[in-house]
Amino acid sequence: MSTRLREAAIRHLRAQGTTSADGSVRRLTMDIEVGGRIEMVTLSLRDDELQRVSSDGQNDGPYVIAALEFVAGLEQRDDSQSPGAGAVMSRRQLESPQSNELADALDELLIAVTRVGIDKARYAPSVDAALGRVVEVAPQPTPPGLGRFIGRLRQEVLSGQPRRAARILDGSARLADALRVEIPTEASEERIRAWLGPRPGSVRELELLYDRTMIEVGREWLAGIDRASVERRYLIDLTSGAIYREDRPRQASASLGPCPRQMHVGLAEVEHGPAPQRIRVRQYEVRPEVPGESWDRLYQVARRSFAQLTETYRRAVQVYPTLAEPFALIAPYRIEHGDGFVAIDSEGHQLALERTERRGSVLAFYDLLNQGLEPAWLAGRLTDMGATLCISPFAFATRNRDYVRL
Repeated sequence: MSTRLREAAIRHLRAQGTTSADGSVRRLTMDIEVGGRIEMVTLSLRDDELQRVSSDGQNDGPYVIAALEFVAGLEQRDDSQSPGAGAVMSRRQLESPQSNELADALDELLIAVTRVGIDKARYAPSVDAALGRVVEVAPQPTPPGLGRFIGRLRQEVLSGQPRRAARILDGSARLADALRVEIPTEASEERIRAWLGPRPGSVRELELLYDRTMIEVGREWLAGIDRASVERRYLIDLTSGAIYREDRPRQASASLGPCPRQMHVGLAEVEHGPAPQRIRVRQYEVRPEVPGESWDRLYQVARRSFAQLTETYRRAVQVYPTLAEPFALIAPYRIEHGDGFVAIDSEGHQLALERTERRGSVLAFYDLLNQGLEPAWLAGRLTDMGATLCISPFAFATRNRDYVRL
């Protein structure tokens, strides 16, 4: 990095940081695109020293240098001058032919499934061909959102659940509509971003988190184009109780450490999108052994009232019928056993414990309940059976054990 760039950035930040009646600038955060990839760069002054960091973990990489060149350009311009073409991040659309091809392929898939019906779709060559066409015309490598759609649709077709399959196809139809929008709207761009990732040159909607303590309570491999193509990790903020997901495609890197683990997150990006929101941890420290006081805090932030869970779940799947897979942390008042186990809060609201999904974790959880274990808190993915909201358990704690992973 040249001394000229560093000094120009310091001068600009120092000038902008001068306190006035209108306020002052303490930190600059920018989305910088280099070679078709976008990273976030943060510049600030601390004790008159330039602090710089990129979301790729470098402080002298190409993204930082591009940000400094942008700031240097701001310093050299008069206020009446507009930024040069290289300094403005344009909102370019996907190439129209590619967008229309993918939209048409999604429509063809919907038609193919509708013609044969859910009960026969698993054996229908036309459905297989339509799925293959979606993958063929999609951006490469296949975006995680689109891959998860394919994995979920195959699962629901195999399970013969017409209501869930229809919901998933409804989401794909909404994506097709968004891809055909001539003048992009905030809603259409957000939907495309959730499915296909940020488009080149687009401005990502990100929330930044600083200095948070989180506990990872569970992780699983999810089906995408392949049977187990994405590892999903569930992280809970011990301050707010907010739940995030960290998705790691196979053979890609992610934050380090076993499960469970405690993380002190120095900097993280949270994407706007389906629940639970996706997080990208940029700066962090891992504590493999979670201390007892952190488990106590996890219990404190768990939901004790189930009244709003159904409405929260309904809103999530209404906005993102395909991609929303809500996760919850609850502290039941008691567990009752009738036709199946039911979690009940202190006001009498019920939350059914998943019993139709014959996964190993569900069976293990039922075995432990039959042994008389009473969970103090329970973490799991929310789902529904008709009009009944259910929770599929991943992990829980009892009075004698801080954590039991299923």
